[in-house]
Amino acid sequence: MEDILKIKNVTKKYQAKNGELEAIKNATFSVKKGEFISIIGPSGCGKSTLLSIIAGLEEKTSGYVEIEGEEINGITDKIGYMLQKDSLLEWRTIYNNVLFGLEIMGNKNEESKAYVDLLLKKYHLYEFKDKLPSQLSGGMRQRVALIRTLAVKPKILLLDEAFSALDYQTRLMVTKDVYKILKSEKMTMIMVTHDISEAISMSDRVIVLSKRPTEVKKIYDINFKMEDRDPLNCRKNSKFSEYFDCLWKELDVHG
Repeated sequence: MEDILKIKNVTKKYQAKNGELEAIKNATFSVKKGEFISIIGPSGCGKSTLLSIIAGLEEKTSGYVEIEGEEINGITDKIGYMLQKDSLLEWRTIYNNVLFGLEIMGNKNEESKAYVDLLLKKYHLYEFKDKLPSQLSGGMRQRVALIRTLAVKPKILLLDEAFSALDYQTRLMVTKDVYKILKSEKMTMIMVTHDISEAISMSDRVIVLSKRPTEVKKIYDINFKMEDRDPLNCRKNSKFSEYFDCLWKELDVHG
């Protein structure tokens, strides 16, 4: 499987009062098409900063980001981004919320609206299309936010602590729903999370970052050898605790 994304020697430095602060140092990794990658690391190590650089929302000091062989500098329609909050517009219906990204990009037309209808029907939200966000549960709102992102047909989806605002039970169910949707759409995903269990249960590989200045410390392959992989079933698998122990030690949270 070919690499869709390459991160090479990405470095980020900030100017501080007492001199230059290096936040990220020579971060290097690649992502294959259709892969689900999670990024974990100590609190404050720069996980979200790295994701923002990939998204083009923040400038890197040096290094490069390449998507499908093309170097990317700045925001690109090849990348979709989901944040902690669903950011749905409360005064717009679910249908009009899903269309919002297409409107911003100037791509709202009959073809794109037909695709939105297809996504809403496929993922059981079409009957709620005329409702307002306040009439939906937290889990359903997150699915709407996901479909809004998918509607613009990005090549890569970035998830920044996308489920952390949900309560634990809802979070488990939403990760299951989101995982199935993303795998069904054959999306390439990079997720930043502080939740080791979430990373293990959803990912093909987990990238562990070091303390600042952040470097890629280690990359773990996650393989449960399950025909019908499901995040909830992965948590019950005998290999789950082995992966958890390894990643916990790598984080070196007491070091």
